[in-house]
Amino acid sequence: MQTDRRFGLRMDDCMQLSDPQRFTLVSVIIVLTVMIATGIAAPPFYRRAMTERETAVMQDMISIIAREEEAEGYLSASYLANYTEGAARDHLEISFRSLTRLPGFFRIKVFGPDHKIAWSDDAALIGTAQTHNPQAVARAFVENLPSAFNPALPVPGVENLIEFYIPFRLSGSSAVAGVVSLYRSAGPIDAAIKQGVLLLWTLFGIGGLLMYVALYSLFLAVYRSRRAISSQFATLSNTHERLIQTEKLSAMGQMVSEIAHQLNNPLVGVINLAQLAEREIGNPERVKELLGQVRSAGEHCREYVQRVLQLSQLNRAETQPADINRLARDTVAFFQQSLGRHLSVTIDASAEPLISDVDENLVRNALFNLIHNASQADPNGTVVVSVTPEQRDDKPGVSIAVSDRGPGFLPESADKLFTPFFTTQRGGTGLGLSIAQHIAVLHGGSISAQNRPEGGASFTIWIPTIEAAA
Repeated sequence: MQTDRRFGLRMDDCMQLSDPQRFTLVSVIIVLTVMIATGIAAPPFYRRAMTERETAVMQDMISIIAREEEAEGYLSASYLANYTEGAARDHLEISFRSLTRLPGFFRIKVFGPDHKIAWSDDAALIGTAQTHNPQAVARAFVENLPSAFNPALPVPGVENLIEFYIPFRLSGSSAVAGVVSLYRSAGPIDAAIKQGVLLLWTLFGIGGLLMYVALYSLFLAVYRSRRAISSQFATLSNTHERLIQTEKLSAMGQMVSEIAHQLNNPLVGVINLAQLAEREIGNPERVKELLGQVRSAGEHCREYVQRVLQLSQLNRAETQPADINRLARDTVAFFQQSLGRHLSVTIDASAEPLISDVDENLVRNALFNLIHNASQADPNGTVVVSVTPEQRDDKPGVSIAVSDRGPGFLPESADKLFTPFFTTQRGGTGLGLSIAQHIAVLHGGSISAQNRPEGGASFTIWIPTIEAAA
């Protein structure tokens, strides 16, 4: 058992959550994951977008200032080139001093065409090329493209700075006249980013909560419906199991009753014959006759018990590939020889083999029972055994049909034909058809019965061929 020492909780208990609790936990994890991912991805995106917007604003503002100052005569290309002269320095001071009044700006530098500082709010920088990004200055002169950087200058009282490089032109020339470098605090941008992230978190939190409530309501409805269905299904399953158990007990009771009935009659006869033999003890011939009848009754009981044991022992088959046509012909020949009478049994089977994976003894037994039942239904008629290939449910197989011209079976008996101990024949055990059905099912097949339109009945065993098993 694992235990979280910080909280004193068993890990197994944490894993044993109900479905609603698991749904809530997963929802919280998803919302928190989205919020954390947003908090990580949003600031860089916002910073880049806001910096680009600020750069565009700076470029527009400096272009306006340059045009206005040039129109008033305070700014010209010569002043930028000759910035060391007193008049040029004064005019540049007038032109760009207004930038120092912008909120949040800490350093302003104006680069002339020689890429040196022509004017700055720090006079000590004039005439130098001091900058953190000389490549940005050169690119601004060549490509006329503004840019912004975060140099993180150590300015007292300021946590972060953004450095802008803004080129400007003067009238009458397509070349860049100068580049203004401005350092501005990133505090307003950082504050706006924090507010934006907080706003996103709030929206995600509220949206996630609303979505959770809606989805949880739907989930809870489905969950309760599923629980109700599961409960009903469990109740039906239990009821079904009880019904099956009741049917099994009923069938077992019926079987025991039938077995007792079948054995009781000959046993009563044995007792009566034994009593008669006791009274006829002085008549050996009569005693011999009675003992013969006792033996006959005993053999009848033994045959019946063997049939019952055969039905209970049909649980598995030892299968191997066999030709069903040959098996049917052998069974018909054996039947005719075993009865010792000239019953007309014909077989319709092709010479081409129909191979199936079967237990020959079991299939022969099932077919023998069907032929025997057909011969009893019409002792003076002709029994026809036909073997034909037949496909069922997209599976190749073979049908073995046994037909007679007897009276057939009644409609009310159709559902009971394959029930153990059910029989319409005097002296029958009612086990032949049930054994045949069990054998067919044991081989993955089935058995069916139908009355023939021209009279008589036909019983058909279908089993899959070896191709279907493959």
